[in-house]
Amino acid sequence: MKTLKGAGAAQPLLYDCGFAREIYALEGGAQLKRCMQCGVCAVSCPSRQEMDYTPRRLFSLIRAGRKEEVLDANTIWVCTSCCTCRVRCPRGIDILGLMHELQFYYLRSWFKVHSRASFQQAFWQELRERGRIGEAGVMLRCWLKEGGLTGAVLKSLEMKGTGLRLLRRGRLRLIPPKIEGLTGLNKIIDKALAQQGYAE
Repeated sequence: MKTLKGAGAAQPLLYDCGFAREIYALEGGAQLKRCMQCGVCAVSCPSRQEMDYTPRRLFSLIRAGRKEEVLDANTIWVCTSCCTCRVRCPRGIDILGLMHELQFYYLRSWFKVHSRASFQQAFWQELRERGRIGEAGVMLRCWLKEGGLTGAVLKSLEMKGTGLRLLRRGRLRLIPPKIEGLTGLNKIIDKALAQQGYAE
């Protein structure tokens, strides 16, 4: 086992080579092998200041097999899907698609409950049950996942000022939207997930 010598005793470097192979096996995951670590994605990303690791650094950690560091980082959850990195990547890597693939991988792996994952799960649940996204519904579901009923009540009280301002400007619906033909939409989603090998 490789070790890293520091001021104290040598500490083992925990590389998981199988992790990199798992990521390469994802749809589009093999694109990571083309990354030349130029950093264009990092300087282009508007969310980089909020990320634990920039996309370039995250890909480097994947190659090194540093599974815990990758899955514990907030990078894949902070990505806003703006597509800037994908447009500017000189190797044409679909970085946005890879971020989405890593989100699915994370949720399937049951690694641990990441605080950022609750929003994506709430968003998906709202879409499944209503066919459209209601901001109030998503946030309530998110707060319930993160802190239970007590946490949701406290967070609602904390955000009441913002909520009232949104209501006054017509930017927040009290009655959540719902589409007709929701069953048909969910059948389409289920078929798409099955074709990609995903299961909720």
